[in-house]
Amino acid sequence: MNIETIETTAAPIPKPWNYLQMGVALIVGLLLQSLVLPCLCSRGSAKMAVAFAFDALILVRMWMAYRRRETGRGWIFYAVLTYTSAGWMEAITYHKHP
Repeated sequence: MNIETIETTAAPIPKPWNYLQMGVALIVGLLLQSLVLPCLCSRGSAKMAVAFAFDALILVRMWMAYRRRETGRGWIFYAVLTYTSAGWMEAITYHKHP
């Protein structure tokens, strides 16, 4: 085996999570949550409580990934989930007024 063969057969080094993009997703998600979810009633307060709990869970997951030095593209799932959180939280917490 020569060096050229060894270099071409080596597996690529997986990239770590993109924490900058995850931070941007959290900030944008929080801003959208603040614009879409609140209303001047107890339902709006409950929606925001759910949104803050979700954001806290994402932060814990980011911290765990950092501590475990996770690699790969798993961060994309959490970024998309965070970017779209205002929409799907509004959908699951929607309550039609009587």
